[in-house]
Amino acid sequence: MKRFAIPLALIVLTLLAYSNSFEGGFVLDNRGLMLNDPRIQEASAANLGLIFQHTYWWPNGESGLYRPFTTLSYLVNYSLLDNAKEPWGYHAVNFLLHAINVLLAFVLALRLFRNARIAFFSAALWAVHPVLTESVTNIAGRADLLAAAAVLGGLLAYLQSVDATGWRRFAWLAALAAITGIGVFSKESAIVILGAIVLYELTFRKALPHWIGFVATLIPCAIMLYVRHRVLSATQPMEIPFTDNPIASAGFLEGRLIALHVIARYFLLLAWPAHLSADYSWSQIPLATNWIAAAAVLTVIPVSLLLYRWNRAAFFFFVVGLMWLAPASNLLFPIGSIMAERFLYLTALGLVACVVLAIDALAQKTGTAKFVPLLLGISVIALAARTWVRNNDWKDNLTIASASVETSPMSFKTHDLLANVLFASDPSHANIGRVIDESERSLAILAPLPDERQPADPYRFAANCYMLRGAYQKAIPALRKLIAIEQAHNQRTADAYLMLSAAYTEAADPTHASDAATQAAQLNPLSPQLYLQMADTASSAGRLDDAAIALIEGVFITSDKSLRQALVDLYRTALDPKSCALAQGPNGPAINPICPIVHTHVCAASSVVVKTLEASQQTELAQTRKKMFVEQFGCP
Repeated sequence: MKRFAIPLALIVLTLLAYSNSFEGGFVLDNRGLMLNDPRIQEASAANLGLIFQHTYWWPNGESGLYRPFTTLSYLVNYSLLDNAKEPWGYHAVNFLLHAINVLLAFVLALRLFRNARIAFFSAALWAVHPVLTESVTNIAGRADLLAAAAVLGGLLAYLQSVDATGWRRFAWLAALAAITGIGVFSKESAIVILGAIVLYELTFRKALPHWIGFVATLIPCAIMLYVRHRVLSATQPMEIPFTDNPIASAGFLEGRLIALHVIARYFLLLAWPAHLSADYSWSQIPLATNWIAAAAVLTVIPVSLLLYRWNRAAFFFFVVGLMWLAPASNLLFPIGSIMAERFLYLTALGLVACVVLAIDALAQKTGTAKFVPLLLGISVIALAARTWVRNNDWKDNLTIASASVETSPMSFKTHDLLANVLFASDPSHANIGRVIDESERSLAILAPLPDERQPADPYRFAANCYMLRGAYQKAIPALRKLIAIEQAHNQRTADAYLMLSAAYTEAADPTHASDAATQAAQLNPLSPQLYLQMADTASSAGRLDDAAIALIEGVFITSDKSLRQALVDLYRTALDPKSCALAQGPNGPAINPICPIVHTHVCAASSVVVKTLEASQQTELAQTRKKMFVEQFGCP
């Protein structure tokens, strides 16, 4: 039983720290990845094909991420385990993966350090470190859990293959290849296993290198890179928004210095995880050159050399941790995020192992070794308590947004997220004042940026809130800014002009309202909302005939029933109720096509209807409408 005491203690400790993580919901990206992905809603050959043929975020949008095995794990939850929209099952799988990783870390540390106490506390401190919550409590962090399991499990399989002989060696190498394949198809960072094996050979092996283990991992990595290339080449290149990662738009030297500054922040978080955030978007990370931070980070080079001379195992853990962080550090190449705590999953293990070993060595020299378990035990309890508290932040979108605003007050995205969550949380919108306050804080952070570097959605949301509150004079500049940003990105939309037209209409400015509606018509002449807005604009200006003509245009262009009803309501209430425009039909009042005023309105709309349909390449329908106007209505 003694051999199971430590693993059991580690599992219990991890469970205590994450006991409240199972209460979390589908937060942030989780909803899109788990609830809005039709590929995981049925276990079928077709869905399996779609998972491997498309990127991680398909069909919500293509991205530069290819993680089919992670998506397969969501399918297991949704369909095979029948968790569907119940988050508890997803959290259980995440916890199970993390617990497995903790045990793998313990076994690896025990093998390299050859000291059960150091191995236990290294695994224990890592298991409950709060910075890991973004990978464990956040369901979408599963990609990190799977990739890390491949690195830790792959290393142990490789070490077993080194010791084994005959068919057992090939069995372990086959296991290594399979584990690596699962890892790299779960998240690209699992490719670190290649570097870890080379590092082990250079660090520990005195005889001829066991390069066959490297080959066993190289093959699945090469397959993943080939398949990934095939999938990504069929999609649009990923564009990194400036507000998500300014390093992508910086010069080479400036970008590297900013990346070093971010790495310094990572190490500070690992040392003191008091203030954790789910977002570090613009402008939470200062772009000013921080030479002190850069110099501090570069000390990892002499530190690594000292570790190599002092303790090879500590050196190995530390450098593997740096390898894990390297692809996400923005030092080698820019990625989609400037900073995220989930990138520290294995890096935390490397640092924790070195700290435990250093404390133990210092205690041995000072004769205080008996106090080491007490000191490390208190540290484990403190970190576990912080993790338990942090788990509560991931309960729902409101809790994570509120916590993120507190810890990342200079991020435009945290304020925008909180505004959107507050808006959705109250259908009566009694809290619209607070929603607008948060939205305006987001816009204030974005304001210094040029249009081509700003996102459009925060302005669209702000304008919608202003209009809901009746603050049309505030909505108009927000909408004009929205249109300017869309133009800068070559992404003009009719919706923005429709909203602007509505705002001008409510602000009693019919001229600008009509101009905005005209712009909307040029961008999307098939939108039913366009004709409702044009009619509303004309009615507000007292041009009731123009309003009727706009609705008739919409009826014959879009065949939308709501436009037909709006036309009936207009004839019944705004025009002369005693006119012949309406006739009693089987379902109530209906438009009377033989009435002179209806005939006039239809003929006035006919030319626009035919030209719009022809311009929209609906030639057959255009000819049908033209024949109807000529033969039934006698329009010239």
